[in-house]
Amino acid sequence: YHMANLTITASDVKIARIIEQLPDGPADETVTAGQAVRYSTSTGKYTKANGTTAAEARIIGICTAVSGDGVTISVMRRGFLEVGSALSGLNYDAAVYLSDTDGTLADAAGTVSTVVGRVVPGWAATTAEKLLFVAL
Repeated sequence: YHMANLTITASDVKIARIIEQLPDGPADETVTAGQAVRYSTSTGKYTKANGTTAAEARIIGICTAVSGDGVTISVMRRGFLEVGSALSGLNYDAAVYLSDTDGTLADAAGTVSTVVGRVVPGWAATTAEKLLFVAL
């Protein structure tokens, strides 16, 4: 089985419920909503995380919004996110992992296995919508 990256469109990312949010802060590279982030050890700013090495896989959250300046971002550490159709091919309770691709989530583990969250049901209507429960 090969890992498949999840395609999350930034405009589809919506917060369903925040349990824990990190302080808004600057990113040292372009980050969009739905991407995995960690702290840069050299700048202290947010930067994209990936599963290639233990140092890169120190994910602290998922970007939920980018401010008008394109640099300051909002980061959710724990909570529920709508991510459009990105989870449609996954079962409820499936684990979502950090991909080896910078800032990206996947349906299987990257080189360093890092679970970011799970697919959970969200009940806004009579059928469940698939939400990403971010649990870091």
